[in-house]
Amino acid sequence: MGKVSIVVPVYNVEDYLKYCVDSLINQSYKDIEIILVDDGSTDDSGRICDKYAQEDDRIRVLHIENGGLSNARNTGVKFASAEWIIFIDSDDYYDRRTVEYLVQLQKKYAVDLVATSVIEVRDFQSEDFSGSLTNIDSLKLDRYTALKEMFYGNIVGTHPGGKLYKKEILLKFPFPEDMIYEDLAVSFEHIGACNEIAVGCINLYKYYRRPGSIVNSSYSDKFLDFYKAIEMNREFVQRDYPNDKEMKKALTVRYVFKGLHVVHAMLSSGMYEEINKIRKEYTRYFNDIIPNPNITGKNKVKYLLFLCSSKLYNAVRRKVG
Repeated sequence: MGKVSIVVPVYNVEDYLKYCVDSLINQSYKDIEIILVDDGSTDDSGRICDKYAQEDDRIRVLHIENGGLSNARNTGVKFASAEWIIFIDSDDYYDRRTVEYLVQLQKKYAVDLVATSVIEVRDFQSEDFSGSLTNIDSLKLDRYTALKEMFYGNIVGTHPGGKLYKKEILLKFPFPEDMIYEDLAVSFEHIGACNEIAVGCINLYKYYRRPGSIVNSSYSDKFLDFYKAIEMNREFVQRDYPNDKEMKKALTVRYVFKGLHVVHAMLSSGMYEEINKIRKEYTRYFNDIIPNPNITGKNKVKYLLFLCSSKLYNAVRRKVG
C-alpha cells in the first residue's frame, strides 16, 4: 500500500492538540503523511502545528481562512499526496496501531473503505491495544449490507474517524460544507461508491467529548441541518433502492435515534412544545422499532421512555448516559 495521509482539521484546540498529534507521530505504521489544516484558529493552535512540522518532516501544515470542518477536511484531501486517507478530529486521538491495522485489513480484503469503531473517552490516558491484531474479528460487507448497518448504527458508523478511504472516493464525494451533521449527509455516498467494505471489530478511535462541542450545545437553527442530512439519505435510498422496504425501515431507525441528539439540545433549551410534536411523530414508528431484531434492547428502552415522557427520558439519560 505504501504511504497513508492523515488529515487533521484544527481549530482552537490548543489544550488538546498535543494528544492528537502525538498519537499520530507514534503510530507503529511509519509511512504516513500528517496534514494539519489550521482552519483560521485564533488561539495558539497554528503555532503548535508549525512547531510540530519543524520537529517531524512527515508533518505538513496548511493555514487557511476559517471555513468550517468540512472545508478543512476537503482541503486536506486535495493536498494529500497518498492515495489512502485517514481522518481524525484534533481533540481526539488514535491507538498507536490504528494505521497498521487499517492497512492490514485493506490488504486482506482488497476493498476501497475500511472501518473500525469509535469509543468515547473521558481523558487522554487510554491504554493502547497490546494484543495480536490478527486475532481481532473482522468481516467483509457488500454495499447493501454495509448501508443497512450504517443506518442501524450497529457495526458501521457515519463518523469518518477510524476509517481508511480510497482518496478518489473523497474527491468524488466531498464533505458538504456550511452544515453540521456533514458526516451523516455524505457517508451513504462513500459506502455506496464501494462494492464491498471491510470492518474491524475493535475501538481504535478515541473520541473525547469536550465542553463546547456541538453535541453538548443548546439548540440553535444549525440543528436543522440534521433534517437536511436525513433528506439527502432519503433521496439516495429512493434513487438506488426505491422498492426496498427493509432499507427504508433501516433509514427510519437512523432518523429516530440520531434525531434524539436534536431532542437533547431542545431539552437543554426547554423547547417542550417542539419536543412534544416530535414525540407525537415518533409514535408512528413503533412497529418499525419495537419488534425489530436489529435494534438493541437499550435503544428500545430509550425510545419507549421518550414516548412516555420527555422529562423522564431526560432524567434517565442524564443519570445513565
